Amino acid sequence: MDPFVAYSIPIQGLKFGIHKYTYQLDRAFFRHFEDSPIEDGKVDVTLQLDKRSDMLLLDFTFSGYSHAECDRCTANIHLPLSGSRQLVVKYGDAEGEEEDEVVFISREASVLKIATYAYEFVILALPITNTYDCENDPNPPCNRDVLKYLNNGTDEGTSNPVWDALKGLN
Repeated sequence: MDPFVAYSIPIQGLKFGIHKYTYQLDRAFFRHFEDSPIEDGKVDVTLQLDKRSDMLLLDFTFSGYSHAECDRCTANIHLPLSGSRQLVVKYGDAEGEEEDEVVFISREASVLKIATYAYEFVILALPITNTYDCENDPNPPCNRDVLKYLNNGTDEGTSNPVWDALKGLN
């Protein structure tokens, strides 16, 4: 059985106009993608589909979090994720046309599978580093021992004779 059947939109017989769909991406969703950088999390996706005679316009809006290990203090955190992306689905063949965020399907297609697109858009929203502004968090999950060690290691009052000698080479 297809694990993404819930993420398939029947487009044959769908009336022209705007249609809204909501999805929740969780651990069960992300585990179906091999080598996914998100193993666990919860992301709410809202999809607004605008069906037109010649194309479909899909507006994805998502927000949620991914479980990750903080790159600064190694504590387990809920890494915030949010964003919005648009996807254009045109009818026909993609002969010689290569465009970003444009997908081509045949007019006879009965369903549009959006699971892969939702996954890709959420993955693209991942930050480069797994940190977030926990200073404003009333109960931060930070590993205080690691942060204390990092703060002590950056003592700017002491000088290193090796670095001082290298600075004199200018």
